[in-house]
Amino acid sequence: MQRFLKLGGACLLTLSLAGCFGAAPPVPKEQYFRLAATAEPVVSTAPLPGIIEVAPLLSDGVLGERPLLFTSNNGQKLEQRNYAYWTDPPPAMLRDQLVNYLTKANIADRVVPSELRIASQYRLQGRILRLEQVAPSGGGNGGVIALELALIDKANDGILASGRYEVEKPAGGGDIDDAVKALNTGLDEILAAFVADLAKRP
Repeated sequence: MQRFLKLGGACLLTLSLAGCFGAAPPVPKEQYFRLAATAEPVVSTAPLPGIIEVAPLLSDGVLGERPLLFTSNNGQKLEQRNYAYWTDPPPAMLRDQLVNYLTKANIADRVVPSELRIASQYRLQGRILRLEQVAPSGGGNGGVIALELALIDKANDGILASGRYEVEKPAGGGDIDDAVKALNTGLDEILAAFVADLAKRP
């Protein structure tokens, strides 16, 4: 009898554990996102004579890491999104976007990443200040991106154009895909503003 009771207890424990594991929610699927400028730039009619090299942007702390960031208090507290990542670290990803966008805008004879170590006349450098999904205190969804950018003449270390650019955009929906679309729109606006500043150079 005692043996049957032990077997019955073991069966009940097994069924209980199976029920618990069966009720557990599935592990979220990992998601990967690209930060990409999608708008066509205004094409310059007076490109710089020479080559611009673009270095990976500088970043502090978690801003340079691949997990997407989230804030609900104006950026004072940042949290990393679980299972949501950029395809590449933001410093390199934004460098590549600058190279592509400035090439399309015909800003110079050639625009290249600094890693190629091609002799160049100009250096574009910058810093990531903000890059995160934003949920305002009243609810909602959006994204904010802020960059510092400067184009430097290597011959005399003079600054041809520089600025701090920040755009916060509301999202068209409530999920992370919509927030990334808002960030891409913000990047479009920042790059367009920087190209406009380059066009004003002396």
